[in-house]
Amino acid sequence: MDAARRFILLAMLITGVLRPVAAKEAASKPADESAKAQVNRQVRANKTLLLEGKDEQTRLDAATLLLFGDNGESRKELLDVLADKGHPESKAAICKALIIARADRRQVAHEEELIAPLVSVLSTENDPCRAELAAESLLIFSYRDIRGHLERILTDPNATDVARSNAVKALKYQPDEQAIFRLVELVGSPKPQVAAESRKALMMLGVTVPEDPNGVAALEKAMRERGPESFLKNPLIMRNWLASRESRIDDLSVSLAQWEQKYLTALGKLYDVQADEKARSAFLAQQLDSPEASVELWALGKLEELRKGTGKGKPSPELEKNLLKLVGHRDKRVRLRTASLLTLMWDLDSTSKLLTQLGVEKDAEVRHGLFVALGNACYYASLPTSSVKVSDAVRKQTLELAIRFLRQPQSQYARSGADVIRKLLEQDGLDAAESTAYLTALADRYRQTSPTTNHGLRGELLNAMAVLCAERSVGHVRAQAAQLYGPVFDQALTDELEAVRLAAIDGLINIDKAAAIKKLRGSFPGDPSAAIRGKLTDLAGEVGRPDDLEWLAKKLGTAGEGEAAWQAMLKVFHRSGIDVTDAWLSRFEQATGANGLAPERMISLLTLAEQKAKGQKDTKKLGGIRTRLLALYAGDNNAARATEYLALAAATIGDGPQRDAEVAQLLDICLKSPGIAGELAAALFGAYLGERDLAPDSPVAKSLSGFLQKPPPGADPNAVTSRLRQVAVKDPESRPQWGELLLEWEAFAKAKKPADQDKATN
Repeated sequence: MDAARRFILLAMLITGVLRPVAAKEAASKPADESAKAQVNRQVRANKTLLLEGKDEQTRLDAATLLLFGDNGESRKELLDVLADKGHPESKAAICKALIIARADRRQVAHEEELIAPLVSVLSTENDPCRAELAAESLLIFSYRDIRGHLERILTDPNATDVARSNAVKALKYQPDEQAIFRLVELVGSPKPQVAAESRKALMMLGVTVPEDPNGVAALEKAMRERGPESFLKNPLIMRNWLASRESRIDDLSVSLAQWEQKYLTALGKLYDVQADEKARSAFLAQQLDSPEASVELWALGKLEELRKGTGKGKPSPELEKNLLKLVGHRDKRVRLRTASLLTLMWDLDSTSKLLTQLGVEKDAEVRHGLFVALGNACYYASLPTSSVKVSDAVRKQTLELAIRFLRQPQSQYARSGADVIRKLLEQDGLDAAESTAYLTALADRYRQTSPTTNHGLRGELLNAMAVLCAERSVGHVRAQAAQLYGPVFDQALTDELEAVRLAAIDGLINIDKAAAIKKLRGSFPGDPSAAIRGKLTDLAGEVGRPDDLEWLAKKLGTAGEGEAAWQAMLKVFHRSGIDVTDAWLSRFEQATGANGLAPERMISLLTLAEQKAKGQKDTKKLGGIRTRLLALYAGDNNAARATEYLALAAATIGDGPQRDAEVAQLLDICLKSPGIAGELAAALFGAYLGERDLAPDSPVAKSLSGFLQKPPPGADPNAVTSRLRQVAVKDPESRPQWGELLLEWEAFAKAKKPADQDKATN
């Protein structure tokens, strides 16, 4: 699309679509008054240095600061200096700053505002050196921008000879054919000074001008036929000429990029207003068939957004056709982006196009992208759920390409080759001899990779080998991989690189978990890698034996590992006999301080032991476990769970002579929990009195009396007795001893409280 056509199309498209955007961008934010004042002070200081600077460098620095100030005040002060009738040195500094800016390819904002002031300086400057600076400073403009201004000076009957000579100087610098031709014309000027200055300028350009007017006319004709470049021998002028054209090219490139971006923005707005998915698909298909690579890249980007989002419906036939055509596009960027998109589109049969392009593709980066897309397409086609199928021949061609990429020295290519081999072998479909060849290629590439370089590649190759030993590998491949890679994994366990050791452990686990933990439990629980330690802990949870409980227990107090170790221990306890659980319960209960078990973990272990005791119908052991759970829940003031386990523990107590002693033990536990002591005691006595009266000399009565005489810290005897008063007795007359004891306990509790308070006061 040529420039004219592009601009017309953009103008038509953008007029309707971008007008609201332009209106929005036109609104400016109010400036902060304090910041504005600070900027204005700095601008005035720069102007003072420009006008009063004692040396040329100071004035030049000040002119540069004003020239490139990012505010209107800087430009206003600069224009004021140029319009001033005095300060010629300051004006020269501005001209020099402009010359340097052009040489450095720096863009001057609102440069059109400088044309008239600079032409005015040129027409009034009497000093030849400063006039040259003014003439050269006009190079920041194209000849068409200043041509009219120079012509007015040259043709003004009231202009001075100096002004006309200075205008000729400006023509001399302009890298434009028309400026050269004008100089030739001015050689015949009736103004002697203009004619002489023009002849001098042409000589500087390497153009020898005849004295005879006919010779001048012939020269001009020859120049117009051959072009002025053949006469330009002055290096400085040639540099200006080339710089002018480079600048013009840069300007056009920037302008083109801006219009292109506006065009793509407009396309996006049109895409967003499409009625439905079918309309959007048709719109994208149309853009994929565009002659402009930038538009095709935009459409590919939209498709990629859809595939990564929720719009993953099958593409329309037209969209599919136009997309596959881009695999062989002339523009490398389009081919690369298309390959990247095809890796996401597993429901599209792209293998034929990809293989064809791989056969002719010369760019290494694009070849890699096409190969990755091909590998993904073959992999998804091999899945049982895929609606797209590829032939065995295509799969084998892809695997052969994978071998080539695997053997390349570049890590990213070898990594992709290994990934494709892994994916395609997982789904089987090859005979044993063929799959062995590809499996061996992976092992060989791993062995050939230097331990001192390509660290990441070694781990990734070993990881691909480990995955092939996992259950996801179909058919005979898993058994072949396990046999071939087992020794490789064993050897890699001693590698210094964490990623390699981790992949080796994964491989051994995938082959045989029980054999792996037997091999690893010796030294790897203390491996410096947290990831490896965590993996071994998880493995112990899956297949660990009672032997593993020792090293797991050592991790219980380790930050970041303790909880995982505990969960693994619980899983081992589940698989172990009750004797193992009992032994560790006893061990934990005897431990003190940091070696003890947190209450919530002890509850988990006791709950597990309770399940095992129930399974064995061991009532005595069950009662002991429930009593310990009661103590833990009571100690945590968990009224609901404590009440539940109080009833469960009491239910395991028989009717023998030790009954009251065992109930008293439960009551002692209840009364040691100040927050819920009354509630638990009431629940216990309610159940007890439902069966019998309470004798004053029974262990149960003695337990409560002891509590009242010496309550634990924080306990409130009155609260306990008040709660006991609320215990419902079905037939109070049948429980006379309970009534008498309750009255005694209430009186004791009320009498004791004031005494204790007086003691505390004294």
